[in-house]
Amino acid sequence: LSRRDAAALKNSAFNIPPKEQKYPEFMRGQWEVESNFRGFLFPSTTIPKSDVSKKTDVPGFQKCSIAQICDVGRESTKYFMKIDYNSGLEDRAFNFAQVIDSNLGYKGVEEVIYDGASNPNRISISFVKNRTRNAERIELFCNARESELVPPTDERMSIFVCSEYVRQVTFSLSTEFGVARQVVGNYAHFWTWREQPDKGILTGNLLTAAYLDPNDALFFQEPAKPVAVYSHDLKASRLIKQ
Repeated sequence: LSRRDAAALKNSAFNIPPKEQKYPEFMRGQWEVESNFRGFLFPSTTIPKSDVSKKTDVPGFQKCSIAQICDVGRESTKYFMKIDYNSGLEDRAFNFAQVIDSNLGYKGVEEVIYDGASNPNRISISFVKNRTRNAERIELFCNARESELVPPTDERMSIFVCSEYVRQVTFSLSTEFGVARQVVGNYAHFWTWREQPDKGILTGNLLTAAYLDPNDALFFQEPAKPVAVYSHDLKASRLIKQ
């Protein structure tokens, strides 16, 4: 992230299953988050932008193809976020339902199934039947997770950076009776959260890098670097003051 180079956001190889993400003390609690779309770019130097833009299966090009930002270009979105005070773990079921419904603009999520104790790297999201065109169910598989707490200096307070590499399988209705449409996408989220003097405020940003699937015809032209990167500015306001 410090290099400010989108092409440096390389995809992660499969490795040891990662543990749950633990958040620092300054992020724990209940928040209202405002997310504002900042822009996008096509960083690939080996695949022309015109070829990338023609592809409909790149994560982010269709609604619900990235669960966390299921309407990527939505100008502004507000949602609630919970991080447990004691454990530092987020309430993933609650948070995903919140961010998806807020992006869609209506109650689209029927159920989120997540058990961090038994498997912190899989999430199942079911949608209200026949309400969301591109998704009846989403399965998320986390391949890697990293984080770092950057200590404060004389000029600034603490900064927390974390990332999550995801393989998403989206099931939706198809034109063939009895057969679900299935779309696979690979992407990674890179969060930066900044502590503020006002303990009731957090600022940050989210970069989302979309990668080609290994089954894509163009995969070997860009096997590790993203073909699209989306940027969102974040501001969180604490709901219950400490």
